[in-house]
Amino acid sequence: MPKLQSLLSFKGHPQNIRKRLLRDIIIVVVITFTCLVALSIYQVRTVREKVSKTIISDAATLVKKRFIRFVDPIENYLAVISEWGKNGTIIQRNDQELTKLLIPLLSPHAHMTGLLIANSNGAEFFLQKYDGGLRSRRLYPGDGERIATWHSWHLNGKPFNTWQEKTDYQSANRPWYKEALNNKPGKISWTEPYTFFTTQEIGVTAATYWQKKDNPDSKHIIAIDLLENDLLEFLNTLKAGKDGHIIVIEKDGSIITYNQVEPGKVDKRPAPLQAALKIWHSHKKKEVSALKFTNSGQIWWAGFSKLGQGDPSSWVGIIIPQSKIMDNVVQKWWQTGMLGLGVLFLAIFLAFRLVKKYSYQLKELPTQHINGHNFANELIALIDAGESTTLEFKSTLRTNLKTGKKGKEIEIAWLKTITAFMNSDGGILLVGVEDNGNILGIQMDNFENEDKLRLYCKSLINNHIGPEFTRFINLKLKPVKEKQVVIIECERVRKPVFLSIGKNEEFFVRSGPSSMKITMSQMVKYLEERR
Repeated sequence: MPKLQSLLSFKGHPQNIRKRLLRDIIIVVVITFTCLVALSIYQVRTVREKVSKTIISDAATLVKKRFIRFVDPIENYLAVISEWGKNGTIIQRNDQELTKLLIPLLSPHAHMTGLLIANSNGAEFFLQKYDGGLRSRRLYPGDGERIATWHSWHLNGKPFNTWQEKTDYQSANRPWYKEALNNKPGKISWTEPYTFFTTQEIGVTAATYWQKKDNPDSKHIIAIDLLENDLLEFLNTLKAGKDGHIIVIEKDGSIITYNQVEPGKVDKRPAPLQAALKIWHSHKKKEVSALKFTNSGQIWWAGFSKLGQGDPSSWVGIIIPQSKIMDNVVQKWWQTGMLGLGVLFLAIFLAFRLVKKYSYQLKELPTQHINGHNFANELIALIDAGESTTLEFKSTLRTNLKTGKKGKEIEIAWLKTITAFMNSDGGILLVGVEDNGNILGIQMDNFENEDKLRLYCKSLINNHIGPEFTRFINLKLKPVKEKQVVIIECERVRKPVFLSIGKNEEFFVRSGPSSMKITMSQMVKYLEERR
């Protein structure tokens, strides 16, 4: 136990820790509450413009976060299906196999109404929610009038009706197809509202495409449909106020949709919205937390945020009159103050109860990072604590100790572990340590020097996991009891991390002290719950 206390940098008797921790929590809560109250009073009474700017900035951030949560499953599914396409999972499947594969993606989300997979040769598979079940359309390559084969499906993936019809439909003429190919491979594009070919309803589509390295001229496009009504219903839940507007914009400045609009009438934009877009264009369509402008003698505020990193495909904006902002602040000031006092006393009470309840566990908290201070002792204490959800031991990086030879299965074993760590809550992999905690060192791997070892690990990670994930992995080589041990610290990664094994891509998560492979349908559910 003293070693574990050293690992966690706790000193003194646990009772003293509890008192100091309770004291510090109360001080932080009181200081934070006092500062917030003082700042709020100062802003409301003396700095009306700053209050408006802060509120519109916070509102824009909140709207952005909620909208990202709304579209995140769509963009994640497009990324997952792209990976399936690249490794050949979907290319050769028949209609029933494709339907069963895609049902877990499409069914749980009411706002996703259809999913399309097409290629530049004119072939297409379209899966659509219809009348409590699903229906699909298959088109084979060709120009002009063609035969479309339709199937009706139960939600368990079993067909119950099949028919054919002639159609002059061409994927290449549809907005989602053009938007996807106007972007880079893997980049997601959103269309403006348009009329869906099959249902004649108005909606928007998110689309992307991939192409194989051995045949770059053949492009495969995937797209997911949303009805405009569903998107408007969601926007109207974001509470921009009676006179406020929330707007979704393409990167070129064209409007995808906004709240308080009748379906199909996006172009009939209110005057404040037009004024906000004009001033945003004058700022070269950059991300801005708060823009002040005047329309018909009334002061308005607007905030614009990009939906995604780098060069995003779309933006979200919020536009609110200043009078509504200040009315809301003044009306709720006393309610907020009294509620804040109640929260303050409740926080102090709960802090006392929690510290009292868990004080005996404070010295046993797990760690996912080893600090440089007193490194050897901390590492030994970590080994003594044994394997867990965030800690695993491996004897070697590439050598099979039973045969004395290099083995691919040894490499895959530790790559599975760091993939599982990144897909779970992060963790530490110690190489050169047996399962029972005995320190072997890594001399059996026979690396010439540390540079060779690092290059070897980097190459395996790049080839089997992907170079874009190396920034989440920190590798150290440290002496412990006169033996060299490799420490690999892994951070939790938000997006799914796959392990490439041959032609397959597999998904691993942590389950207790081991790594577990899960199926694609399990992965979809896991990512939903983890988000």
